[in-house]
Amino acid sequence: MYGSIGINLKMERFKKNMTQQEVSKATGISYSMLSKYERNVAKPKEDNLKMLAEFYGITVEELTEDNR
Repeated sequence: MYGSIGINLKMERFKKNMTQQEVSKATGISYSMLSKYERNVAKPKEDNLKMLAEFYGITVEELTEDNR
């Protein structure tokens, strides 16, 4: 639904060997919302997108690009 944002979020979380609950606690984004982002059910708001990109140590562009 929202391109590859969900796939990229999941890949970055796996690279950090973290659960959605751990990312939720570290970022303050609810577990249920993170799940929706990763499943492409919801699109992250710009501030959450920036926060997640910073948390994962990548740019927003890298997080939103296709074919990573």
